[in-house]
Amino acid sequence: HTYIYARFRTLCSSSGSPLTARPSRHRLPFETGTASYDLKKQARCIAALEGDTDRNTFVAATLVLRGQNELHVVEFNEDTNEVWCPLVYALPHEVWGVACCPAPEHVQLVLATSSDGAEQRTSLYRMDRLAEREAAPEAGHRGAPAPAPLAELLQLGGPCALGDSVDVLWNPVLPEQVASLHRGTVRLWSLSHAAAASSASESGAAPSPREEGSFGCGRWDPHHAHALALACESDLLTLDTRSMKSAVAVADAHEQPVRGLDYNPNKPNTLLSSGDDYHVKVWDLRKPLTPVLSLLAHAHWVTSATYNRFHDQLLLSCGTDSQVKLWRAAAISSAPPSLDYEEADPSEVEADGIVRPYTDHEQSVFGAVWSAADAWIFASLSLDGKVVVNHVPPSEKYKILL
Repeated sequence: HTYIYARFRTLCSSSGSPLTARPSRHRLPFETGTASYDLKKQARCIAALEGDTDRNTFVAATLVLRGQNELHVVEFNEDTNEVWCPLVYALPHEVWGVACCPAPEHVQLVLATSSDGAEQRTSLYRMDRLAEREAAPEAGHRGAPAPAPLAELLQLGGPCALGDSVDVLWNPVLPEQVASLHRGTVRLWSLSHAAAASSASESGAAPSPREEGSFGCGRWDPHHAHALALACESDLLTLDTRSMKSAVAVADAHEQPVRGLDYNPNKPNTLLSSGDDYHVKVWDLRKPLTPVLSLLAHAHWVTSATYNRFHDQLLLSCGTDSQVKLWRAAAISSAPPSLDYEEADPSEVEADGIVRPYTDHEQSVFGAVWSAADAWIFASLSLDGKVVVNHVPPSEKYKILL
């Protein structure tokens, strides 16, 4: 219940949706600026610090087969338009997946899937000193600090074969529940945290629906605590985790494997998907025969597509064409434009589609995530370890708010 209250408070303080209690913050000097941070190593994983709704904080993990890997806590200061790193944690192996705990009372917990080149394992870690980190860097001390130990609390099961572990998904509605996604199965885990230790027990499992197919990605439904969306090759399905049975299935949702899924945070039964066919699609799961929106979004694989946390008119995508793109999909959002065309000025009605491409990266972009603290800020990560923080353009922001 603490978590539900915190999420409601965030919605009421950061969004311009009907739940808004006060308008979003307005920052004229830097609200169009770009800021970046270099991990100095290859990387594929970036996530917002879900439990922190006060500061624009992200975690990014490196991908080095031989040598020390690191988990960087990256912060963005919107007042100075600077990105800096208050904390770095040492990890022994390359990291292929990261998920932050959505519960504010356990904001220091993070799940990471790592590989030593022979096998993979998923562990729960505690980021010590996270609550005591500085709010802003001291003058002349803007570099990353020396790596500190990262406390491993437990492992989800034992090690698995190299390439078998696909992703780890933290349930935003029930933070004590986690799903580990493997090529041929999805497994559910129940977590418990005591003062001295944390524990995990397996609570369910379901095989891949395709005999020769494998799971590729997944996403928990923020509107239904026991619903999990999964991609199996080019198919989509939703799983009822109480019975571990499929509820909705969409065959050949994409022409090639699906790489990313996200639920609309404001509109139930609406799922966003992205795939190797260069497309981003939106589905109404009540009528899934055809997508309600299909965008030829990138010139190569679309590695991720996500809804804005508060304003579902905005979609964010990234791909192996090195680009991040911001899209407008107001017509199918929870707040579509007015249908009173007699009063509307046609010159002021702008069609849905691309808002802006962001070309700050030089290599494939494997993650683009929205800040948990500010509706208009997002971060992206490319394979060369470059983290870039950007804003929604002011013109688009004011179209939503005004």
